[in-house]
Amino acid sequence: MSNPPAVARALLHLLLPVEMRDTVSGDLLEEYRAGRIPKLGQLQANLWYWRQVGGMWLRSYWWFVVPIVVLLVVHDIFNTFRTSSGASYLDGLPTLARAMSPLVAVGVFALAAAYGSARTQRWAGGFVAALGMFVIVWLFMAVWWNVTLYPFAQVQKANPYWIQAWQWSTHRAHPPSFLGFNPDTPDETFLRWIFWDNVGGLFFLGMSMLILAIVCGGVGSTLGLIAARRRSTAMRKD
Repeated sequence: MSNPPAVARALLHLLLPVEMRDTVSGDLLEEYRAGRIPKLGQLQANLWYWRQVGGMWLRSYWWFVVPIVVLLVVHDIFNTFRTSSGASYLDGLPTLARAMSPLVAVGVFALAAAYGSARTQRWAGGFVAALGMFVIVWLFMAVWWNVTLYPFAQVQKANPYWIQAWQWSTHRAHPPSFLGFNPDTPDETFLRWIFWDNVGGLFFLGMSMLILAIVCGGVGSTLGLIAARRRSTAMRKD
């Protein structure tokens, strides 16, 4: 008898509260075997099952993803649209306000993990919440940077700060031949430079968020599980 992918089934169990685990997983398994396999075949049925698991994750934790996405989008916009001297428009904010952005990100990751472990009453449930946030946010930023690459570059290439950074990078930091520099096509070279700058930013953002998800996921999951067990003990005593 056909079974859904083992990893997807394990993730499903880590996403569901205890009281819903057997019912929901059983219903999905029945639909997978009786409804999807005969109509779609093994491969498409597996994809359907993965979509169900991903949809459950989004319904459970999307409201933790939104503030992280907003913070990253705002930071990217203000990093792109600078004054001609290179100063960010956020520099005028108080130091405490500018320091809140990373603190908010840490807090949201930890809260998501704590909520996940308390909701599922499993330590790994919180860890799945934090790592899922990393995957969703990283994929969103990859799409965002590709969509905004050209329109943002049109603004950046008219800003002396970005022009100077591009010229320094192509003529000093790297040999011109490495980037295929052609002085007759500066716009193309500038776009290529911005593209690879985004690729580097996406890589380092991903590494930073992954570390953040692992650390905050571990701490938040532990706290959430402790809180859930204390609440369960108090309810039994009552």
